[in-house]
Amino acid sequence: MPEMIFQITPYAVICSLGAVTAVVVAIVAWLRRDTSGGKSLTALMIAAAIWATGAAMEYATIGIPGQILWSKFQYFGTVTCPVLLLIFALEYNHMSVWLTRRNILFLFCIPLITIVLALTNEWHMLIWTSYTPSPAGNNITIYGHGIGFWIGAVGYSYLVMLAGTILLIRGALLMPSPYRKQVILVVFAALLPWTANFIYVFGLSPAPGLELTPLFIVIAGGIFTWAIFQFKLLDLVPIARDTLIETMEDGMLVLDTQNRVVDANPAARRLLGKNAQFKIGQYVGEIFNEWPEARTLFMQNNPELKTEYPIEDGAGGFIEISLSPVHDGQGHMNGQFIVMRDITDRIHLDNEMRSVNDALRLKLTEIESLQAHLHELAIRDSLTGLFNRRYLDEILDRELARARRGNYEISLMLIDLDHFKQFNDTYGHKAGDQVLISLGKYLPQGVREGDIVCRYGGEEFLVILPGVNLDDGIKRAEKICKDFSNLPVTYDSYDLNGTISIGVSVYPTHGKTADDLIRSADAAMYVAKQNGRNRVCAQV
Repeated sequence: MPEMIFQITPYAVICSLGAVTAVVVAIVAWLRRDTSGGKSLTALMIAAAIWATGAAMEYATIGIPGQILWSKFQYFGTVTCPVLLLIFALEYNHMSVWLTRRNILFLFCIPLITIVLALTNEWHMLIWTSYTPSPAGNNITIYGHGIGFWIGAVGYSYLVMLAGTILLIRGALLMPSPYRKQVILVVFAALLPWTANFIYVFGLSPAPGLELTPLFIVIAGGIFTWAIFQFKLLDLVPIARDTLIETMEDGMLVLDTQNRVVDANPAARRLLGKNAQFKIGQYVGEIFNEWPEARTLFMQNNPELKTEYPIEDGAGGFIEISLSPVHDGQGHMNGQFIVMRDITDRIHLDNEMRSVNDALRLKLTEIESLQAHLHELAIRDSLTGLFNRRYLDEILDRELARARRGNYEISLMLIDLDHFKQFNDTYGHKAGDQVLISLGKYLPQGVREGDIVCRYGGEEFLVILPGVNLDDGIKRAEKICKDFSNLPVTYDSYDLNGTISIGVSVYPTHGKTADDLIRSADAAMYVAKQNGRNRVCAQV
């Protein structure tokens, strides 16, 4: 960033006043932001304040590098002001339907590109091609402009500004005389800065390189402020009755205190159907002959009510009727305002949404069931149906943590089939699988409901016995060992009765971690193997 030296000049002071005025108008407009055009006018004045502030700093900066930096800063306001003026004109004319997010982004595309070109001008010189000190002095620099400037900052900006000004003029021509003055003031104020900018762009300034736009921003800001307070700009935003009432899709009826129709629009006749031939002054109950429920509502003078009724048109249509009271200046009720809206599409859409939601809930239930099934497959051994090694690694650490908190013991049984390799070699692997399946079916029946049985791997099984001490663990292991030796297992015509060896360890005596306990039970199980198999041993 270039080193900056500042000097107060008359043009810097004028631009500063413009910036302050624009900020004041932005604050006043923001206080009226809930009215149509309030937010866009606030944004327009903020952009004008950025423009004027950059100009003030440019005229106060000595040296072209610093002035270029402030010129770039100005572009954030210079190229966005026209778009914001157009948005303000659309909102003021009640044409906000055009202000979709996509359209707004489209309007700001060229300004954003122009800003990027200004910020990177040193690389391509598409915005400024030369910088020459003005003979008029006062820190004024004459800029040579490139094609990017003429397209983005001039052509597009003037085109958008012209569209906004035409809309404001259109509003002035269509509106009644009390409102026409405020729009004429807005148009006049909007044209002032751009007239000055036109003079600068085409080299018509009294001093070479002098841009008078900030000075006219001061004047325009003053006019905006005067219009806001004097003519209640943003407070009185008119809506033409013919445009709003006669062309609205919603039906409208206005009733007097005697429930007689004093006004109606074409949409009301259309929504009420062929049988509802009514005229001004007619009692509303006669119009709603086919809807006795609705007719009684008008008789009750409800302060506010909204209800739905089916349309007897044979097509399954629905109509929504809203009642609102009409009060005079003293707050006395002097009639009712009825709005009728065709909600057939909404009702049908709601029904479709309910059907879709029901289908989604069914799919969700199926997905949850499938997830539960997949989870079960992930933690179950496919051959025996017992929990697998993956689940064991998860659950054993959890059980040990509970035992530490509850200060109780846990016994572990590591079970191994004796001479399992001989089953496979003698009878085949299917016979060996049958022995594993038989042991897998028996073990859950031979332990308590809260005990956990897992297939540890191959022909080894592991049983977790929470709350069981070493002596009880040994007793239970001995019963399992004895019962299984007497369990008949047949495959084809072969008698496959087998035996098991069991090693028992207990937490915390033989270890405080899963690895230590399994290692201890494994060592005890190998002692059982060495001592003749078909027996139980515990780690000493």
